[in-house]
Amino acid sequence: MKFASDDSLEAQIAAFRLREGRPPPNSATGPLVAPESIQDSESLDRLDFFRAYPATVPSSHHKFFIEFDWAATELGPISSWCTSLRRKVTFLMSDPRPAAMFWGKQRTMMYNEPYMHVTGQKHPGMMGKIFSEAWGEIEGDFIPAFEKAYSTGASTVLDDARFYIERHGYLEETYYSIAMIPFLGDDDEIAFYNPVFDTTRQVISDRRMAFLLRSGQYISSSRDPQDFWQQLIFSLQADHPDLPYAVLYSVNGDVSESVSEASDNSQNRNWTLHGRIRIPDTCSDIPIAATDQSMELFLPTFSELVKSESPTLLRAGDGSLPHFITQHMAAQNGETEQSAVFLPIRSTADNLLGFLVLGLNPRRRFDADYRVFIELLTRQLATSLASAVLFEEEIRRAARDRKILTKKLALQTHEALENESRFRRMADLAPVGMYHIEPNGLIIYCNENYHELTGHSRSFAPMVWLDVLFEDDLPLMTQEWAKLLAGESVNFEIRLRRPFFAEDLIDGERVEGHTWLLAAAYPERANDGTVVGILGCITDISRQKWMEGFQKRKMLDAIELKRQQENFIDMTSHEMRNPLSAIVQCADWISTSLSEFDCDQNEVIIPRDVMDGYADATETIVLCAQHQKRIIDDVLTLSKLDSDLLIITPIDVQPISTIQASLKMFDVEVQNNDIDLRFQVDDSYSQLAVDWVKLDPSRLLQVLINLVTNAIKFTTTESRRRIVIKLGASHEPPPTSSSIEYLPRTTNRRDMTRGSAWGTGEHVYLHVEVQDSGRGLDDVERTLLFKRFSQTSPRTHVQYGGSGLGLFICRQLTELQGGQIGVTSSVGVGSTFAFYVRARRCLRPTAAQHTPSSANRLDLPRVMSLDVLENLRSSTLQQSKLYTPKHVLVVEDNIVNQKVLSRQLQSAGCIVSVANHGREALAFLEKSRFWKGLEITGVDLSIVLMDLEMPVMDGLTCVKMIRKLQGEGQILGHVPVIAVTANARSEQISTAKESGMDSVVTKPFRIPDLLPEMDKQIKNGLERGLERSVSIPA
Repeated sequence: MKFASDDSLEAQIAAFRLREGRPPPNSATGPLVAPESIQDSESLDRLDFFRAYPATVPSSHHKFFIEFDWAATELGPISSWCTSLRRKVTFLMSDPRPAAMFWGKQRTMMYNEPYMHVTGQKHPGMMGKIFSEAWGEIEGDFIPAFEKAYSTGASTVLDDARFYIERHGYLEETYYSIAMIPFLGDDDEIAFYNPVFDTTRQVISDRRMAFLLRSGQYISSSRDPQDFWQQLIFSLQADHPDLPYAVLYSVNGDVSESVSEASDNSQNRNWTLHGRIRIPDTCSDIPIAATDQSMELFLPTFSELVKSESPTLLRAGDGSLPHFITQHMAAQNGETEQSAVFLPIRSTADNLLGFLVLGLNPRRRFDADYRVFIELLTRQLATSLASAVLFEEEIRRAARDRKILTKKLALQTHEALENESRFRRMADLAPVGMYHIEPNGLIIYCNENYHELTGHSRSFAPMVWLDVLFEDDLPLMTQEWAKLLAGESVNFEIRLRRPFFAEDLIDGERVEGHTWLLAAAYPERANDGTVVGILGCITDISRQKWMEGFQKRKMLDAIELKRQQENFIDMTSHEMRNPLSAIVQCADWISTSLSEFDCDQNEVIIPRDVMDGYADATETIVLCAQHQKRIIDDVLTLSKLDSDLLIITPIDVQPISTIQASLKMFDVEVQNNDIDLRFQVDDSYSQLAVDWVKLDPSRLLQVLINLVTNAIKFTTTESRRRIVIKLGASHEPPPTSSSIEYLPRTTNRRDMTRGSAWGTGEHVYLHVEVQDSGRGLDDVERTLLFKRFSQTSPRTHVQYGGSGLGLFICRQLTELQGGQIGVTSSVGVGSTFAFYVRARRCLRPTAAQHTPSSANRLDLPRVMSLDVLENLRSSTLQQSKLYTPKHVLVVEDNIVNQKVLSRQLQSAGCIVSVANHGREALAFLEKSRFWKGLEITGVDLSIVLMDLEMPVMDGLTCVKMIRKLQGEGQILGHVPVIAVTANARSEQISTAKESGMDSVVTKPFRIPDLLPEMDKQIKNGLERGLERSVSIPA
């Protein structure tokens, strides 16, 4: 007989309740209200069991009770019953619970209709019988209760008491919760009221569920099918009334076939007996091993049974019950067993791996609850077996992937000890470090790779493995260890004390640093959920971490190089546009001033003061052009260095005279800035008697002039102005000392002093020092020196100018000449830059030609043609006078630009005031009519022309402060501010306007173009100031 389908099983399980809570029949849910007519006779008759009959339609049991021949009993006919008995009977029949009552000396039995479910087939024969006849099979169980009542008058209560009652044609195992309540009847005789609660289903369901839970604990821990069978047999060993005996077989396929491949279609299945539980030893009909064919002799219809997906009921009546059961297995009453269950055990729907023949409880009917129990057991076995099979397959797959385990290991026993042994062997050969740690921190297992990766000793103590970790990472380890003890899995990276290094070089860098490990750890839990161990593995990722850092450094270098290039473009543009603006304005001034002279048709007479102005303007033009030439020379030199096209050409020179001649170019600048510039020859130079040598004087002087130019720039602003140039010589390169720290040579820079053009003379190293009394450099600024597009601070080019290329080029040039460059500096003391180059001694040239350089004096002609003057008269100066502002504040740090712009604006009729930076501009505004309280007495300022790049306070900061003061009401009206700058990129112009500039004029510009923009902004400023005054309440 096949069991129900899965759908019907699920319905049965849903309806299956271990503890039923049925409400009393006909129970009311509303409030109990006593009717007013409760005391009338008709109502009382209904409440009387005897009066109500036959006025109302009785139940079958009611009718049976009334019509019963009570006269044949000790109680006599109903008409003779006393009032007390009649009332007790009425109470009994009204009781919705199963209940019986025993009256009289012989304890004559009567019971209500619910009690019929307890009596079963004993009804109606039990009615009117004395207790010993009605319940003869359990009379002995109640004798103590009766004696107790007779002697003490106390009641007896039995909970879940077991009784074997023959009420359905067989001796049935039942459980009841019974109360035996004594009370006084007629003539003070003791009678008994016996309410009964049938708890059979509850007790048996609890018993079966306890078995399922216990067996689940055993079989769920199985690691392979072999272990599964052993755990299943162990779980069946305990006596269980619902499973009185069992026979277990498992499939044993071909040696080349996996256990999980033993499908229903396999033609080569061998069956092995794994165990027989509570079967007599005299039973020899159970085969130890069998095939599918021979198994038919043991189990009739075996081929059909193994195809069934659900358990099958075997009956003696249909011939499906095995012979050994009918011959050797006797029930407790000595009768032959008539039924059993065939239970197939599958890992999947297609894989039959074993089966059970289970005996059934002869004292219980095989009902729906029994079927649910067997189905639950079937599912439990299938789930646990599938888990064991999958676990075994995972172990084998891992073994194949790592090529660690062999076929012989795959076919060995599946005992737990063997599984652990194989896992240890796999772990020892794994390419990662593996470990097992107890919660107290004691390592109880680790493989060889763990020792190699960590350098840990072979002796262990609790938490001693923390000693191999890097000190800074110990807090991280403490945090992750707490997570593990709390039951969380973790993955993290951590460093060791042991350093990491590799033999190879990558892009010139050694591969070395901290030893990094990637750690993965998982808590091992007991059945109660507590953490009993930590399992995990570690992998060496030191090289990957170094590569991450390497790539990050390269990326930052690229970003920094891009930023430096952008800064270089900005600085170069600024440095080129500033002098270009002065050149244009000087040329405009010369042209417009010439147009003011009246003359005849032959010649023009120019006064001396005008000629002096022309000379000053031309000198400004020459200086600006030279400044632009230096910028262009730096860029071209850098381009040649990058393209490896720069050549060192040695000639015969005298170093002292060459340096002295070059220093004369600084005479005017040194005198104008009151700088004490000295040239000294060191004793080492005289001791070696150096005179004529072969070197490239242009490259030597290019380095020297750059260093002297920097020294002048940084010394001009100091109170003490002193520069000393020293020349020395040696046979060997000067060592790096505490005074001068030479930069290491660039790896890819070749030495060009070893060619044949340098002759065969003795090597001589010339070293030059440039010492100044400037502001000096701190440690951070020194690290930025000699780098491409780099200056000591972002504001250096604002205050001192320059492109950020000079010192970088100097380093490259000295290395091309076989030398090095270095520096020593202290803040507030000054700096000393030093370099040396390699030269060779040579003889005095036989015909040395001296070609002293001479500067061509630029002299303006004193006489011009009238045609030129007529053209000048028609220049835009006439137009410019139409746009004449009233009072202009020029904020410019460049003295040349400041002077030229002021002169041009004054020539256009403007009143000009100057400020060197933003702070001076704010101080001027405090004296103007814009300042609150000085509207009448303040300077009548019209507009501000402001440079952006300035020391102390730049233009953007200044204009933001002006607009802030306007918002606070300290500055009244709107101050027109035009940015006059060499920063010409669109982003820079947008930034200026967002900061508060009304307009931006980029250098170079011409005065005729500037004046209309000034008038426009003055007009806009007046309108905006008027709007502001109207919007402010009085």
